[in-house]
Amino acid sequence: MIYYAESGADALRRAFEGQVMDWPGVTSRRMFGCPAYLVDGKLFAFLVTDGIVITQIRKRDREELAKTHTTGPFHAGEREIERWLQVQVDSIDRIERVMLMVRKSYDTVRSY
Repeated sequence: MIYYAESGADALRRAFEGQVMDWPGVTSRRMFGCPAYLVDGKLFAFLVTDGIVITQIRKRDREELAKTHTTGPFHAGEREIERWLQVQVDSIDRIERVMLMVRKSYDTVRSY
């Protein structure tokens, strides 16, 4: 299954990386065929063609994002990973609220 196509997500990737790559300790590599972002070697988010998957997000934050964005658990083939929230990003203009949650995921992972 293909989760990421650069041709459909290059603007999202540039906007996302324009923020997270400046955060202390962030590195990037491919996981699931997608650009993935880690801090101290631990995954906090990755991109899919039409959105962002946030790996560490509290229930309250999930509910907040669901009010303004299409969200759901990430599916790795047949397997559903409920803890990982996939957030659809329809427009780069709407990325800021999602990035607040990505930062929370980064902070959570960094604190381990």
